[in-house]
Amino acid sequence: MTDEPSILSHEERAVAAALAAGTDPVTIADERDSSVTEIEAAVDRIREKTERAFATLAESPFTDDLAADLDADRRAELRAALDDA
Repeated sequence: MTDEPSILSHEERAVAAALAAGTDPVTIADERDSSVTEIEAAVDRIREKTERAFATLAESPFTDDLAADLDADRRAELRAALDDA
C-alpha cells in the first residue's frame, strides 16, 4: 500500500494489496479475522470503484494535466500496472 490519495477505504486498500500479492479471499479473511463474505464484498467494492475511476479518467478534463504532473517513477508504476492487466 502507498500513501497516495485513494478512493479505496483503508480496509479495501489492505484487501487490494493482499489480492495483488496473490492471496486468495479465503486466506485474506482468515488473516484479517473477517468472514469470506466481508472480503468478497470488499472485492466487489474495489472492482466497482476501479470501474468508476477508469470512467472518470476517460471523462475528466483534468486527466491530461494530472498525468503531466506525475513524477517519472509514479508514471512508470501506473504504466506497469496497466501493462500487467
